[in-house]
Amino acid sequence: MLRRIALAALLLQSLSARTQTAPSTWVDSSVIKTTTVNEWCRHCPDWNQTSYSFKLGDGNVYVAQTHKRLDVTINGHTKFRFENDGHVGDYIHILDDSGKDRRLRIVQKMAPEK
Repeated sequence: MLRRIALAALLLQSLSARTQTAPSTWVDSSVIKTTTVNEWCRHCPDWNQTSYSFKLGDGNVYVAQTHKRLDVTINGHTKFRFENDGHVGDYIHILDDSGKDRRLRIVQKMAPEK
């Protein structure tokens, strides 16, 4: 009985710690490039992978992938936010041209040229 209470307390503590981290804020970005490749993916039946390149106001470029074609405009503006810390393997969220929140996995990031 005491073990169950301790497990429940640990579970509640871990859940509350996750909810206390505030999501990052939306920032403006530009869609600068899209590329689609027909490449095998072990966890998806669809072989098409589309990469989207987003340039932020600080000059950093993030390349993120999805198996879906998104409703975005090249050289258009979109809202962009990080799900975690913005490292490769993390996820980003964008608002596409129709206002839908889309989740993509970061596969590359580039600093601005100096």
